[in-house]
Amino acid sequence: FKSQNHHSRKHSSSHPLEMAGWGFQILLTLILRCLAEPLSDVDIVTADADECDSKTCALSALQMHASRTELHANSSDGEELAEDASATCKYFKLRGKVQMVHYRNWVVAISRRYGVKGWVANGGDSSRDGGHAACSTCGAVLGHVEGSAGAVNRFLGEVCKGGPPHSYVSSCSTYSGRCFGCPSFYKEFRFCPTWNPAQCKAKC
Repeated sequence: FKSQNHHSRKHSSSHPLEMAGWGFQILLTLILRCLAEPLSDVDIVTADADECDSKTCALSALQMHASRTELHANSSDGEELAEDASATCKYFKLRGKVQMVHYRNWVVAISRRYGVKGWVANGGDSSRDGGHAACSTCGAVLGHVEGSAGAVNRFLGEVCKGGPPHSYVSSCSTYSGRCFGCPSFYKEFRFCPTWNPAQCKAKC
């Protein structure tokens, strides 16, 4: 009888490894319940670890949640980059007495005041010296500007009103263009044999 009673107690007690397995599932259950983000859109749908039939299932759910959290963080970074990249980019063309009067140097100084990037160049039908048109009113000043919408508009508003001494602007035209991510605003010394700023330079 004593041997039979001992045998019965032996079968009614749980094996240590089995107890450890249940403890592991309970721990994962608590972890998963503390995670605020649902896992409803993944292949392994496990709101609680006790819905799984193995430790591997519960662990997979935890790993899937970690992957989703990382993807969400990367998505937020992408949105911030998109906001930084949403610059206003425009071309401009000035006609009048705008060459051989240091107009490009003056435009560069104005760009520093507003913190915009881009370039400015002389353009027209032909050049007499590789940098200027045949006369001060025979060509145009061409340029490209990038920056915030407010900075770009204020920059163009001042540039189009007039420039340095002995210069004047008879017409000013601006239009939206492609953004190049210019690192600075600079003076282009090469003459552009065109009246179209988009055809003057293909990049910064």
